[in-house]
Amino acid sequence: MTIKIKIKHLVLWVLGPAILLIVILNSVPSLAKLGQSTPTESSPENARIQLLQQLNSSTGNPHLELIRKKIIDTGSRHSSYLFDVYIGPTSSHWSVDEVNSINLLPADRITFLDEYIREGPVDDYYIRASKQLVYEYDSLSREDDAEQALITAESRISSNTSTARELALLRGERALDRGDVAAAETILEKSTSPSYVHETELDGRMNWLKARLLFTKGNFKQAHLLVKSSLKTYRNNKDSLKLVTDTERQLVDLQAEIESAMNIAHTDSANLSGTLARSDGTPIPFAGIFLRDESHVNHSVTDSEPYRILTDSEGHFQFHGVIPGYYQLELGLHFNQIDGWTWPIQFGDWIEIKQGENKLANVTLQPLLELHSPVNQQIITDKNINFSWEAVTGAAYYNLNGSVWSENSSYTNQIKGHVTDNHVTIPINELYYTSGGFSFGSQGDWQSIKPNSLLGFTNPDNRYSWSIEAFDTSGKLITRSNGYRLDENRVGNLPFFYLKERTLSNADRILLDKKPDQAIVAYQQDYAANPQDLHALHMLVHLLRAKDTFMESKPKVDSTIPLIKKLLQMYPSEGYASTLTQYFYEQADWKQYNEYYSLYLSVADQKPNSYMRAINALALWHQGEVDRARKELAISLEEDNNHRFIGGYLALELYAGEALSSVSEIAARYPDHSGEPNGNRWTSLLSQLTVQRAQHPEVFDKQLKEKLDWYMLGKSELLKQWMDQTDASALKKFMGALLEVR
Repeated sequence: MTIKIKIKHLVLWVLGPAILLIVILNSVPSLAKLGQSTPTESSPENARIQLLQQLNSSTGNPHLELIRKKIIDTGSRHSSYLFDVYIGPTSSHWSVDEVNSINLLPADRITFLDEYIREGPVDDYYIRASKQLVYEYDSLSREDDAEQALITAESRISSNTSTARELALLRGERALDRGDVAAAETILEKSTSPSYVHETELDGRMNWLKARLLFTKGNFKQAHLLVKSSLKTYRNNKDSLKLVTDTERQLVDLQAEIESAMNIAHTDSANLSGTLARSDGTPIPFAGIFLRDESHVNHSVTDSEPYRILTDSEGHFQFHGVIPGYYQLELGLHFNQIDGWTWPIQFGDWIEIKQGENKLANVTLQPLLELHSPVNQQIITDKNINFSWEAVTGAAYYNLNGSVWSENSSYTNQIKGHVTDNHVTIPINELYYTSGGFSFGSQGDWQSIKPNSLLGFTNPDNRYSWSIEAFDTSGKLITRSNGYRLDENRVGNLPFFYLKERTLSNADRILLDKKPDQAIVAYQQDYAANPQDLHALHMLVHLLRAKDTFMESKPKVDSTIPLIKKLLQMYPSEGYASTLTQYFYEQADWKQYNEYYSLYLSVADQKPNSYMRAINALALWHQGEVDRARKELAISLEEDNNHRFIGGYLALELYAGEALSSVSEIAARYPDHSGEPNGNRWTSLLSQLTVQRAQHPEVFDKQLKEKLDWYMLGKSELLKQWMDQTDASALKKFMGALLEVR
């Protein structure tokens, strides 16, 4: 079973990337039965011994078949780098491999995989066995043995075959990854291929590797031409019925990476190295380190990615021949490596790698912090909840998060931010009446919506959990409470509690019976009968807004806006004030926008987040307050690692009369990681503007000012008409990109 958490694209509720302990309790049998004794005959070690006896007692074809079934088939089909846990800034997931229930030691697997490549049939299993054997050697820092294994495998095969070529590609890629350019070049030059139609995949992969080699050697123009022509040839030759393949994706991504580097004149490769260790100095050997560019961070790690490596016995890792650009590190760990520890990485943590650079990027795991109260299924019936936790050295403040469970899944919402002590008392209404999102079933329709996700913290029969994140004065995450606690001595207090302060209404029960339309009517009746029924009004708004998201054509006027205004009068909350602020921003109703942004600031328990600050800056610009807008956007960009609103800031600076050269410097300082996988997008757009301006400066300046005026005045339809009618130009591209900033 694989459970994947996507962070970047979750808009309403965030599926808890920090709820790993809780889900693991439900996923890993050894934890679900913690404290129960396990019969000796079914122990992992006994199962291993029995399997080894079974393998050693077989011979001939039955023996090879057993190796295929018990070893090769239990390995990953999709990646040689198979771990229990994958942790990164943008996505995290964990795998419980139910097929490979018997854990052989690396030495066990090496013995039988080596036997298979020496004696087994040359088929699809042969390549898989070779890759798995190489991985096992790598996990023991036996790189020379891994190379010899591939040479041995190649020696059994005619050089004029696809299998031999695939093994040569693996050897060439490994040589390039360890920085041995000469060996990589020699291996690739010797690799030949018959001109068969079924060689399309191998041709594409070969040219992908050759282009990487050319860039590493400094021949960036040749590398670009090769990958561009190879992609065209590959698309012409591949089966037209196939979707995008891994090989095609490799070529597309490499072309984009090279072009992005060329656009900013970074045409020499770089290196990155570091050490993975715990904060007590203990190195973590044989862990996976994945250096992932912007095009890869939103999906699971695959063998098609160029930068994958294992730490050595001292936790060291090094990548060679890295194309300049923006990357994120992702870790692959086994449960025993992460047990009781966390990697305090944050969404939007990027690494910029420049040409010719030897970048250092150490990774340090921190111990999980402990929760004190409420824990271990505590039942709360008071009007307030007292949260307390372990104080963390160096922590300037903490964020308190709460999680709601709904049909074996959970979603997390921040309850309170910037708590300066290691305890806080929260009125229960703050949990009840926060605006939030919802989840739904696999059908993805209104009728499959999950009731508990709508009820949030108001269901007294549901179980809830909480977590803490500790930050330093600069806003960097130090550690958190949620993570993997697998050893009985490390489990500690479990973060579960119940809220029994209220009872379910009849409308609540209708909703729990999965009748959302009838529930809407029931909540309407409750509110009509008692206009001070805060719960009925809150649930009515929540349900109506949730239902609107499933409508094919959205209503021009949001019918919930008057209801939210009443909610804010009855119970002013940051969430609903934010909702109205954004609504009136989109309507360009600046009078009401200003009113509700002021309300938002008054009820927020901390300074505005980077998103709300940026929205306010653009609102100020639209109202002609340019200087205030510039200051607000500058602060927002410093707080947002993804620099979502950099396009708006660049346009605002140009509107204020700043030169293209100085604005280009700002673009380089704040790469955009929020949308397209190209942090240098705005830098490139401004470079094109500079070229266009050089042809007719006065004409360009006049046209730029006019188009920015249209944008400031909210004349987006006029801008779109102009873009439809004008020829392709740098200004057209820039204004089009600006309209997408939101």
